[in-house]
Amino acid sequence: MEIPPAPYLPTSDPQVVESTPLSQSGWYEDGQHGGLVAGLLARAVDAVPTLTPMGIARLTVDIFRVVPTVPLRVTTSVLREGKRIQLVQAYLQAGDIEVAQATAMRLRIADRPTPKAAMPDPSLLPVPVAEASPVDMERVGVGVGGRLYFHRHGVEMRQAEGEFDQAGPGAVWMRILTPLVAGERLTPLLRAVISSDHGNGISSALPTSWVFMNADLNVHLLRMPTGEWVGLRSVSWFADLGRGVAHSQLFDADGGIGRSVQTLFADYRTSLPGTMAPPDVSRA
Repeated sequence: MEIPPAPYLPTSDPQVVESTPLSQSGWYEDGQHGGLVAGLLARAVDAVPTLTPMGIARLTVDIFRVVPTVPLRVTTSVLREGKRIQLVQAYLQAGDIEVAQATAMRLRIADRPTPKAAMPDPSLLPVPVAEASPVDMERVGVGVGGRLYFHRHGVEMRQAEGEFDQAGPGAVWMRILTPLVAGERLTPLLRAVISSDHGNGISSALPTSWVFMNADLNVHLLRMPTGEWVGLRSVSWFADLGRGVAHSQLFDADGGIGRSVQTLFADYRTSLPGTMAPPDVSRA
């Protein structure tokens, strides 16, 4: 199975990328991984000029529908300009259809040494990458065998807490193996954003007869990660309403870098990967 150089290829139009099979998720027959969608939107925001040095402190991504494996266009607009706070909106289109949108808050970057007591507790850090257990990526997440999926072929994981084969909270270290767009450097921002979308899979709390896809992603960053590995400690909660919430603490080797939250759409699964059906009332 030949793996493309990246989930997306550049085109002659700087606002348009060409999707490759590596962008796919296992939830649908033709649907992209939400972390990559968030990454494309964050990439566009990060290219918007600022009046002073700034970085994304909060990114909110809403996914309106399945994102197909087609050319995608990303545009941006500045909702609020400023030297301390800038608010940017990014829009993702497949053809004439808007499939996702993001709002990003960028804060000025300044040298402000902080008391140690106000920083993330270093004891919360998962075990180091070198001590974590390698994960069999072909068994990760939803999807049939013999097909390319980003969550299996675009990342490497090491289990720091919990087990993939067991329901409940867990922690992993994750390394993204390819650029987001071929020929471009994978920035620390993109490593953090793309990795943060995996929390619901890491903390799966429902049996395999369910699907639990995130309809949004909210990322709050204290700082950008250093190094290739991003850590997530995640837990999922569900209610009897077909919805849930996945919470993740985000780390690098030096400590906490932020948090992410996903709103989950939960339903019963049919035999096809990612498709859903009403409950079998005969078992009620």
